[in-house]
Amino acid sequence: MASLRRRLSLNIQKLIVTYRVTLAGVSDIGQVRKRNEDSLRMAPDLGIAVLADGMGGHPGGDIASSVAATTAAAILERHVQVASASTTDADKVAASLGSAMARSAMAAHEAVRAEAERRPELAGMGTTLTALVVDGRTGAFAVGNVGDSRAYRLRGGQLSPLTRDDTWVQTQVDAARLTPEQARRHPFGHVLTQCIGLDEEPQAHVLTGVVEHGDVYLLCSDGLVGMMEDAHIADVLRTRLLEDGGTETAVVALVEGANAAGGYDNVTVVVARVE
Repeated sequence: MASLRRRLSLNIQKLIVTYRVTLAGVSDIGQVRKRNEDSLRMAPDLGIAVLADGMGGHPGGDIASSVAATTAAAILERHVQVASASTTDADKVAASLGSAMARSAMAAHEAVRAEAERRPELAGMGTTLTALVVDGRTGAFAVGNVGDSRAYRLRGGQLSPLTRDDTWVQTQVDAARLTPEQARRHPFGHVLTQCIGLDEEPQAHVLTGVVEHGDVYLLCSDGLVGMMEDAHIADVLRTRLLEDGGTETAVVALVEGANAAGGYDNVTVVVARVE
């Protein structure tokens, strides 16, 4: 028996599961706006996507979003490149990605603030920030957000939100003073309770975990969810990914859907598929 155990122990090998993450994203000006104040940065080979939506009606919304997205993406890229071989424990990797995600949001905030101080005409500029990073070796992931750009996950055909809007109407929904439908149509629907770049330091919401085969992650600015209901978004994702199989096809279909519904705002969409 002892000899058998020794032989078995010699034959045990650690199973390393790797995931392929296919990323596609696009940012579109929409049908009404004169400039695109959304920004998108991706590093597909590292499983990273970052989007930011500059505050409309404020000076330099496009600059704020560009600075924030570029800064956050750089922080996440450096972290993934340095920590890529440190451990194969998915839970530890997820925790590490979560810490990097929080740092990236704060770095983005500080970079936007510094740019506004350097250029006084941009005082008061701000932006949302939403990011995703998936570690292909372990399947660990992290999602972070500040503001009302969102992240969703399609798993088992069901679309679920992974983020919570930092908006006044969301606080009213949480307090049962508004229904979700009332909040969606409320005139103060886009009033943010925190963002990147203003005086008060933001507290990024960070979610970590481990992916499953077949997961689809969606990042989007409010130019998508303001034009399309979640049920419609889920239908488009299921149809395009199951029938056509391509993340690029899904992204294009979502942007076209937002524009067909009015395209009143800039729309930025990222779709990440895990296999």
